Amino acid sequence: AGVVVDNITIDGQEIDVSSGDFLLDVAGDIHLDADGDNIKLFFSGTQYLDIYKSGNNIALFQPISDGDILFQGNDGGSVVAALSLDMSEAGTATFNHDIKLSDNGRIVFGAGADLAIYSDGTNGRIEAPNGDLVVDLAGDIILDVDGGDVIIKDGGTEIAHLSNSNSDFKIESKVSNKSMLFRGNDGGSGITALTLDMEFAGAATFNSDVILGNAKAILFGDGSARIIG
Repeated sequence: AGVVVDNITIDGQEIDVSSGDFLLDVAGDIHLDADGDNIKLFFSGTQYLDIYKSGNNIALFQPISDGDILFQGNDGGSVVAALSLDMSEAGTATFNHDIKLSDNGRIVFGAGADLAIYSDGTNGRIEAPNGDLVVDLAGDIILDVDGGDVIIKDGGTEIAHLSNSNSDFKIESKVSNKSMLFRGNDGGSGITALTLDMEFAGAATFNSDVILGNAKAILFGDGSARIIG
């Protein structure tokens, strides 16, 4: 018939508490050893959590259709959901606040680590070892660099700088004796409209006509010699 203690009934494999809470208060640890691999939690007969061993991993399974998993805590007296896993969206994770990683800790996208965002302890880095990096925005792209330079590299070699020079906008080619090319599309053909040859102090070669506005001049030397259109 089982054992009845106050409102607790122990009968076979079942412990039934007819009213109030059930408290386990032990001087040591509480061990749950389930050789069937599963520890299941129920509310009014409905299972809402299954904790089980999957190989050498532990799995937490929420069996209620589209029921989320929430990681909650106390922030200065207010309950916050620090992390929500949305099962109606294949487990989409929503963090309530910042995601902080230690140096060289990475946020990695793609099974082949196609994109990684991290800090190496000195600089923030975005790496895309496979393919291109596409930035596709509905608005504008704004680069705000307090250092004053946007540095363009290829394989670690500095190719160009875009800089703030006393509020002037400076474009600088960094490889010795390499030219700056201004290219475009002329009826489907790629053309170099203007070449600035750094090997010859920036000698300018225009691919076609140079057109000046009315009464505008081409100046030579100190400006005393000129051609006026």
